[in-house]
Amino acid sequence: MNRAIFTTLLVVCAALSARSAELAFTANGEAEYDDNVFREENHTNDDVLFRLRPGVRIYEDHGDDLNFSAAYEAPVEFSVDNSSEFDEVDHVGYGYFNYHVNNQVEVFGSDNYGYLRSTLRWEGIDTDALALSRGTPVFNDQRDRVKTNDGTIGTTYRFSPRTVGRIAGSSSFFDSSRQDRARVWSAGGTADMQYKLTLKHQVGAGAGYTYQNFGDRTDIPGSATDTYRVFGSWRWLISETLSFDLTAGPAYLETKQQDAAQFRNSPTFPYTLLAAQQISPEFGFLRKDGSVFSGPIGPGSLLVASFDNPPNSTPGPVSTNCGSVAGFPVAVGCRGNVIIDSSTDPSTVNGIVASSTAVRNINAQGKKDSEVTGFVDAVLTQRWTPNLATALRYSRQQGDASGLGGTVIADSVSLSNTWDFWERWQLGFRGDWVRRTSAFDIAQTYDIVNGQIIPGGGIALAGRSGTAANSTHKVDIDTDSWGVAARITHQLFKTTSIYGQVRYDEQNSRRNTLGGASDFENFLATVGVRHVFEPIPLW
Repeated sequence: MNRAIFTTLLVVCAALSARSAELAFTANGEAEYDDNVFREENHTNDDVLFRLRPGVRIYEDHGDDLNFSAAYEAPVEFSVDNSSEFDEVDHVGYGYFNYHVNNQVEVFGSDNYGYLRSTLRWEGIDTDALALSRGTPVFNDQRDRVKTNDGTIGTTYRFSPRTVGRIAGSSSFFDSSRQDRARVWSAGGTADMQYKLTLKHQVGAGAGYTYQNFGDRTDIPGSATDTYRVFGSWRWLISETLSFDLTAGPAYLETKQQDAAQFRNSPTFPYTLLAAQQISPEFGFLRKDGSVFSGPIGPGSLLVASFDNPPNSTPGPVSTNCGSVAGFPVAVGCRGNVIIDSSTDPSTVNGIVASSTAVRNINAQGKKDSEVTGFVDAVLTQRWTPNLATALRYSRQQGDASGLGGTVIADSVSLSNTWDFWERWQLGFRGDWVRRTSAFDIAQTYDIVNGQIIPGGGIALAGRSGTAANSTHKVDIDTDSWGVAARITHQLFKTTSIYGQVRYDEQNSRRNTLGGASDFENFLATVGVRHVFEPIPLW
């Protein structure tokens, strides 16, 4: 359904190429230093990346009744130190159309689609001071493969020169290759009216509905959220260069979570598969005998969790490596600290992978919850000179936190500046702060573990005991993320520009919350060149 909107845009735009459309090819090349390529809190790796971004666009932007654009890009990324992880082709598509049926009716639509590595989805700093929400980082996914799609279609009707009505429908989709992220899709619609009171004041009101669906993810059953909202809007042209826009109103959210499976088979010993790599002693991983692991490992090696830290051949009465819920050590609370190398100990690796346990959930019921809150979008825009603009934005909206664990409420503040300080030179700056908190209490399945000797003997690992239960304990999201970026662009020629950009991002989660595994600090320095080839008339 989500890709259908973008496909339709491509077909419609191509079919209408006879209406003075043009075809343009683009090329973008970048070199980038990244001090934390996997966006990890610990065990960070830096790298130098080279990126090519060829693209094609068909468009008509001077039509009397119809304007449209449909574009496709295929980013390719090459890594100096992590080529096996990064050398892949991504796919990005985006398009829009506006059709003036007559003097009263206009139909519009837009869609953005991506099949890519998560860290490639952000273009960097925006050049439009008014577009503050685009490019704001969400929960990072450590360069997993993701699919995203956001589409909107709607119509406006001019009842009079002062009164305009609008109806719009939208959908969104997110899917990650990580097991600790849920597939999320949503669909909804809004209807509103705008009335121009005076030359300086415009007011409006509307209502909306959104359905948001989360699939199952590791340990957390899926859920669905219904959101009903009403809102008012006000636009105030304070002066010729200063304006204020506000949309705000109450919202009622209701969620229902699915029940977990009561019976299932799971690996006895929780493990993570590792690629062939060099393990540094700074990582702090251990061997079976408790010594620090240092050196290369083979493909298919395992990272497992000992019941005690340091590992013991006989499990102690209380785990010193696994967190607990209601006094019971649980699998999700165990820290992976022991590496089993496939190149030197394949029998133990095979034994761990082959071992499974029947698990019974003694409390598999999902949760129901509701919430009354308010959604806000406020923007203050100042154009200091024809070449310098600043915008400050505050937003409180519903979000999905990249499928981390149910519906969230996201509060964000953004500041953006663009300055054409010299002929063909532009300087951009922006800062973003976002806080995401869970909208509801949802249940997570906790597998109780005990100390079990691994196949072949040696040490006691944290192994599933065969009992599990659902609990809302430590199943919330409470994360702050912020970033600052600066970008300078020089227009070498009419169709060629070069740019340099630096960016710093940081994410921090409250202790024992779901976002903790995604916390990171990251610095990026990028230089690039972009060229747009001469458009080709299609008629």
